[in-house]
Amino acid sequence: MTFKYQHGFCIIRCQPFHIGHDRLIKKMMEQCAWGTVLIGSAQESGTEKNPLPYFVRKKMVQNVWRKSEAYDRLWIAGVKDSITIPWNKLVLDTLQKEQADKPMPEVMYVGNESEYSLFADDVPHVEVCSRTTQDFPFLSGNMVRDMIMLHDERWKSLVHPENIDLIIKSFYEDAPL
Repeated sequence: MTFKYQHGFCIIRCQPFHIGHDRLIKKMMEQCAWGTVLIGSAQESGTEKNPLPYFVRKKMVQNVWRKSEAYDRLWIAGVKDSITIPWNKLVLDTLQKEQADKPMPEVMYVGNESEYSLFADDVPHVEVCSRTTQDFPFLSGNMVRDMIMLHDERWKSLVHPENIDLIIKSFYEDAPL
């Protein structure tokens, strides 16, 4: 199989993992021999903006991708926020440290081009993949999270069925909110 790129990456928070995030990963895995999903704000959980812990967010991605033939080419890791280290340096250092045996990514996958601006000097290519479609023009993690918290059942159409029970358990049974 021939790929456009050797190694690509994306950064998503997965609060929760929704179909727009999956669309981004799908494009990356179609174009790259190796793909890395970095889950941002990995140290955060139990807050309004970041209610889910890292291990739940990682599991949501795994639940969807583990059945894919591309799963053995996909690496999922957390990246923690820092107030002292610039975000692009933190991300690139995480990639280098955690994947010393892999080439540094030459492409970043983003939902909109402005997400790439901090990385333009270090990552030569960007692929923009809108997380929204005609069916879901207003899809965002904030919207899905709000729907879950308000018990608006429409959120279930915006996440993969494999994750519905996990989200219910995490938001309604275990959540310290």
